[in-house]
Amino acid sequence: MRTRLILISALYALSFSSFAQGRMSLPQEGEPGQEEGQRTELVHKVRNWHLEDMGSRADTVPVDTLSLGFQVHNHAYKRAMSNVQLGNIGAAWMPAMVSQMPLSRHFLFTESYTHVFTQPEEWLYYNSTTPYTNLYYQYSGPKARSEEVLGVLFSQNVNRKWNVGFSYDLTSSVGKYNAQKVDNRNFRVFSSYSGKVYEIYGNYIYSKADHLENGGIVDEDHILNPEKYDWGRSNNIPVQFYTASNRIDNNRLYISQALKIGKIAVNQGESGKRQTPLATVLHSLDIDRSRRLHRIDELARMYNESEGNFFYSNIYADTTMTRDSLYYTRVANTVQLKFNEEANTLLRFGLRAFISNEIETFRVQRPPVVTGTFTTAPEYLMEKLRYSTTFVGGQIFKNLGETFRWNAGMRFYFQGYRVGDSEITGAAESSFRVGRDTASVYANGGIYLTSPSYFEEHYYSNHFRWDNDFGKVETMRVAGGVSIPTRRLELSAEGRFINDYVFWNSEALPEQTSSFISLIEFRLYKHFILAHRLHSRNTVLYQISSHQEIVPLPEFSVFSSNYYENTLFKVLLFQFGFDFRYNSLWYAPAYMPALSRFYVQNERKVGDYPYVDLFLNMQLKRARIFIKLDHLSMGMTSNQYFHTVGYPASPRSLRFGVSWNFYD
Repeated sequence: MRTRLILISALYALSFSSFAQGRMSLPQEGEPGQEEGQRTELVHKVRNWHLEDMGSRADTVPVDTLSLGFQVHNHAYKRAMSNVQLGNIGAAWMPAMVSQMPLSRHFLFTESYTHVFTQPEEWLYYNSTTPYTNLYYQYSGPKARSEEVLGVLFSQNVNRKWNVGFSYDLTSSVGKYNAQKVDNRNFRVFSSYSGKVYEIYGNYIYSKADHLENGGIVDEDHILNPEKYDWGRSNNIPVQFYTASNRIDNNRLYISQALKIGKIAVNQGESGKRQTPLATVLHSLDIDRSRRLHRIDELARMYNESEGNFFYSNIYADTTMTRDSLYYTRVANTVQLKFNEEANTLLRFGLRAFISNEIETFRVQRPPVVTGTFTTAPEYLMEKLRYSTTFVGGQIFKNLGETFRWNAGMRFYFQGYRVGDSEITGAAESSFRVGRDTASVYANGGIYLTSPSYFEEHYYSNHFRWDNDFGKVETMRVAGGVSIPTRRLELSAEGRFINDYVFWNSEALPEQTSSFISLIEFRLYKHFILAHRLHSRNTVLYQISSHQEIVPLPEFSVFSSNYYENTLFKVLLFQFGFDFRYNSLWYAPAYMPALSRFYVQNERKVGDYPYVDLFLNMQLKRARIFIKLDHLSMGMTSNQYFHTVGYPASPRSLRFGVSWNFYD
């Protein structure tokens, strides 16, 4: 019923876009060559971009209309080819790649849900000559264990400079195993105005992740030796929890404004001169508020029946049920002054300076005056804490030109709880000819001194509590790579070298190690084409961790997509083939439901298992369709299809998806 209502709303949006298209086709005031009442045919054109460098730079990205890789439906695989997940689409996950590791943390409990709680650098803005709508739908059965993904995007220009739109993404999955239900939602209203003197970007986002947490299956032998059991379908396999859940609600308001000041004439060669701003003053406001609730019903019954084997080692406040709640609010104001590089005709680079203040407010549980019994729940005491910090920084950059671009920057925290933190970063990119080909080479990196986040040092709940006094984490990051597009070849590497690293130990508690951690990643991508029809896209990942017991990583990871591509009836493009994924054996981090966190474990290795999916991609004009047989390889070589301890991959299933663009 919910999906039908959303589809009806999308149809209303399409109807409105058709009406709006009639308005936009009317002659615009001041445009020559148009008689009164005459309608002009507009060319359908959509451009989109996102904001980088703290919102000071717009970077254009291509509109997603390609069939290439369209069958990759899982959020975790879209973000990191090597990862740890729970076997259900939309559930918690973490990357198992050096290049995808976070450098700092704000709200600890959303880190496993980055596909739901996205950041401003990921948000796309649009400019379209006609209203633009995209509908996306994905489904996997059977009905009682269905997985559905729905996406609606609508964008329309009010005039040439002003665009408005909204997007809605829903992931609703019952899950192939019991007590694994996922309900993710992300609703965003956005608008952008880009004038000659003034620009503004505005966003309001509501995001929700509401998940049942089953704690994994009770006995892995149900998967390893299914012939010994008569459980029938996968949802009959016993799991640890049936009434545990995590819910996070997030509201976010983000506004970025820019005022261009001064003018200077820039020589454009044969085309003459054009006027460009001398500098830009920017201000951004980011208000981010989250609420988290972890709950377990009937805790007393589970505790009594466990006979000493209860899932959690500790119960600190309430033996009747678990109700762990907390609130987090972050308000950030940033002011920047940017001197545009076009205006610097002597040194040919730009300059940016900024100052930012962040106020973080925590409303957290404290131990109750009277703890609960098996029949009476306690009343928790809530404490409100507020922390502020301020940093300044700057950057010099050269972003114009096709052959060489570079930047160097720093920031320093001089006030508040993060006083003494600092970052020094740099990047360079160049293109040059190699025979008949053009190669692109890049390098970037930084040195970071970072304070642990509040929840890494302090936390109290029904099953976990800690009070730490950690020191700052020192990280050096170095990355580089080379790309030859004409050869469809990419080679990249990244290293992280860390002192005083904070990790989650085997008891799912934060711990700071004095060991020096070295992490290195090498990635090779090559796309082979045979006879213009047979394609093989391959990515090989090789990683080294100096301390696998602290930062476990798979040594080898492989993703290979192989397909036959052709066109039928001159209009229907199709790709038919299979995807192959593989990780070498490694101690994948285990998952702790009460914290929504992955933590190190050394009891069970996973990997050395081939995942094979069969797919058919089709593209007909504005519509893209995929049909996919997930986990075709289930049980063919072995039954070791575990992502981590207690969490097997989803069993073999049929899935389809469609994405449809509307430009009028």
